Amino acid sequence: METRKVQKTGTSTITVSLPKDWVTSNGIGPGDQVSMEVQPDGSLNIEPEMHRTKEVATTVITVGRDESNDHITRKLIGAYLAGSTIIEVRSKERMDLGNKRAIKDFARLVIGPEIIEETANTVVLHDLSDPLELPQKKCVRRMHLIVDSMHRDAMVAYADGDIALANDILERDQDVDRLYWMTVKQHALILDDRRLAKRLGVEVHGSMSLLLAARILERVGDHAENIAQQAVVVAKEEKPSTVTEMSALSARAVETLNQAVEAFFRQDVQSANEVIDEARKLAQEGAEMLPRLQGKGGMGTMSRTAVMDSLVRTMMYSTDIAEIAINDAMRMELKKKG
Repeated sequence: METRKVQKTGTSTITVSLPKDWVTSNGIGPGDQVSMEVQPDGSLNIEPEMHRTKEVATTVITVGRDESNDHITRKLIGAYLAGSTIIEVRSKERMDLGNKRAIKDFARLVIGPEIIEETANTVVLHDLSDPLELPQKKCVRRMHLIVDSMHRDAMVAYADGDIALANDILERDQDVDRLYWMTVKQHALILDDRRLAKRLGVEVHGSMSLLLAARILERVGDHAENIAQQAVVVAKEEKPSTVTEMSALSARAVETLNQAVEAFFRQDVQSANEVIDEARKLAQEGAEMLPRLQGKGGMGTMSRTAVMDSLVRTMMYSTDIAEIAINDAMRMELKKKG
């Protein structure tokens, strides 16, 4: 960090010189204009009015001999979240077909990257996603809608032994994951470019809250997936009467989650507190119901216990989202007071 002395020129004008390297790199000359904006933390953001063509961010990943597909996938996700526009995967020798399959699976796992070039030892992906077309708020909203339908359908599949519906839920979880990774990536981009945050209509703290909410919804989706998996396991078994109670409790849990998400977007403290109280009440009811689920033991008992665990965790995740809503509301209230 450079320090520069503030000087007075004329009778009232206060000036400070700009760093030469910054001026040169942005092509600023005498007579050019720069824009200035006071940040919430009191700092001053200075940007050149002339918008340069943004350099394409490229990441090259080298694949070694016998490198596992999991290692490649982790590198690809890291490059994606870092905001790489071009990701080039190279191998000194002919790339293993399993490695290429892992790269193609990655392209389906996230939103944006498309394979634009493929040779014997190289695969190039180009991220075509535009943050302005799918901002964080829209991602979280879409995640919530998918998770809501997943949970409702998962309990129907479990109660009715509907394997086809259960398998459909398992596929939908991939859509939730793709939206989650997009939310994480956008937060990273916002940290690197505050101008993007302004264009998206969200500040850094708000972006972090959306990221946290997305993470919670992703976990809720995982529990809906778990219920669907249990539906497949016990599809042909006769369901005891307690499954009806579980379905009723599930419907209330999902409704509580919906209220939590709405409180989060409205920053409604009263509604958020009501969600927390209701979720804790539901969790207590679930704990009291658990002994009646034990039955005579066996696979059915284990399955019902696993489903109830997912329902209780969903309730508690609702409280996490509600707490974020309260924290955001308090922060905005303090900000208004200056």
